[in-house]
Amino acid sequence: MDNTTTIKITEVDSSDLIEPIKSFDTDCQNRIVIERHVMPIIFVPGIMGSRLQTAAGAMVWDPDDSGFMLKKFGLITVSAAEKKAMVIGSEFKDEYLQVVSESEHISDKNDNTRKDRGWGGVSWSSYGKILKELQNRQWDQTVNLFFEFPVHAFGYNWTASNDLAGKMLAEYIKQVKDRYKGRKCEKVILVTHSMGGLVARSSINLHGAKENVLGVVHGVQPATGSPTAYWRMKAGFERPHTIPDIEFMQWFKNPLKMLKHKWGRLVQQGKPLSELGGLFNIPVPLPDINIGKGNITAWVLGTDGEEVTALLGNMPGGLQLLPNKQYKNNDGWERWLELLDAEGERVAYPVSDPYKEIYQEKEKYYRLINPDWLNPEKKSKSVLKAGVDPWTFYIRYLTEAETFHDKLAAVENRGANLHPETYQFYSSGIASPDRVVFEKSEAGFLAGAWHVVKETIGQIPETAKDTALTLVMKSALGPVSFTKEIIETGASLVSGTVLKDRLANRGGYRGEVDDNDIPAHQGEKLQLVIMKLPDGAGDGTVPESSGFALKPKEDRKRTFCIADKSGFEANFVDEKAQRTKPKRDPDFDEGFFDRGHEPIYKTKSAQLITFTAIENICRREIQNILNKKG
Repeated sequence: MDNTTTIKITEVDSSDLIEPIKSFDTDCQNRIVIERHVMPIIFVPGIMGSRLQTAAGAMVWDPDDSGFMLKKFGLITVSAAEKKAMVIGSEFKDEYLQVVSESEHISDKNDNTRKDRGWGGVSWSSYGKILKELQNRQWDQTVNLFFEFPVHAFGYNWTASNDLAGKMLAEYIKQVKDRYKGRKCEKVILVTHSMGGLVARSSINLHGAKENVLGVVHGVQPATGSPTAYWRMKAGFERPHTIPDIEFMQWFKNPLKMLKHKWGRLVQQGKPLSELGGLFNIPVPLPDINIGKGNITAWVLGTDGEEVTALLGNMPGGLQLLPNKQYKNNDGWERWLELLDAEGERVAYPVSDPYKEIYQEKEKYYRLINPDWLNPEKKSKSVLKAGVDPWTFYIRYLTEAETFHDKLAAVENRGANLHPETYQFYSSGIASPDRVVFEKSEAGFLAGAWHVVKETIGQIPETAKDTALTLVMKSALGPVSFTKEIIETGASLVSGTVLKDRLANRGGYRGEVDDNDIPAHQGEKLQLVIMKLPDGAGDGTVPESSGFALKPKEDRKRTFCIADKSGFEANFVDEKAQRTKPKRDPDFDEGFFDRGHEPIYKTKSAQLITFTAIENICRREIQNILNKKG
């Protein structure tokens, strides 16, 4: 007797399941193989989020290798000229840097295709979590029945124009579709972080990728730029802690996270152990880089305005993060650069064009670029071609940035031509530069130092000024404290210039200007100018106004705010800090430590928004498929 069972395999497209399957036989075992559509998800990282090497194979940027980043960028002995030579070369060229594909961090015995899907090209410490969460996601049952979601990553040269990166992303999308040739793979979904949003919009609206993209999810995108880029080119990345921070309440609310936060600051900033409540006062001789964690640390791009300018001023990609012609601050005002004189009178820019009025300005103190900072090589051995003016190169890159944003705005037409399936989220409640405010006074240098102290740690009683530690500056060997006597003596010994310059650009900007607003170090009737600390709502990097600047379709909720719903920090700060409170009611609640710009995709809120948006995009596509079948 033959006990062999005949098995009949029936292949069915997922869209055919709306109808009864009629090909079953009664005298055999029937098995159904459902052919799902392939819907690749492509993650596009932000600036500094792609690992880069030279065309010759020399590593240049690897945020996952803390030792490398410390040696090449983090040590106090590494000069601005050396940093620029690493990242820019002798002269900026699009082809100088390329994405690295190999990475030991992405290895997984259960998933040997990560390299082929581009995972090695992005920072694992920043994006590994969201890549794995997307790949392992248990999608909604209906969505899962129709689609499978291989997760890809698109690394790119973030020093070059987002126009070029957008073109390359459009080509990469086609390559991803070709990878699944023979199966139904018609479109992809893009998930972006920060500057990656500009790359995606460039790809869709300037380089023809729209027909190949089913939908987009933008996370904390500086859609219209951010004054943070301006702020850092004046003051460096090493700015004072600006998040409203009532420490004893934070210890009470989040003791474990507060301990982790304190340890991170101890390691990063060389803080004394006494700040943790200990008995010792030993500075840790490490610079501001997150050793052992591999997070993207913007500090390595420059601790002061001179170092940041030497890099961002020589790369089109960095200049494309500046506020463009569409930018408005959190109060809806186009004039985001405010100048206050000693009497409190206000003048604000730009009147119409930030490129002409601010970025091309060469002499006024509120200029973006000090021309002398563009070429730090001049202090040692110049590697620029003989006779080439660095300002000429800067204007070229700035024009490239302006042209990119003008083209993008013209196509998008204030949002009318955005991809119809666009979602976005932003983070808020952290002090962010939605505007930049300069304040003048008739006072001299010493009063200016007191002003910095007040802005940094609050009002100081008059009686404390002569006896207490009055000014604390960060150094590679820990905090350095200055009393009133030390400041006065030091200023007199070096005619004020050396000490003033050191205090001017680390974590802030101050300078003396003449009656024509030209920076000066000597002469009569000089006025002190200080750039005030950021006080707007945002994620510390991107202000609210830019984070929700895109105008997606209004047929459903497509814009989401992540913040602390309790407004915890704002309840304990003075009235001026109320500008840090979100302008819109938060949709998702995240605590003090979680909602910053760089780590936002590590939060449950950002992940939930992304997953839900993808499922909504796919449900609509399923409906379209079924409608065609009907």
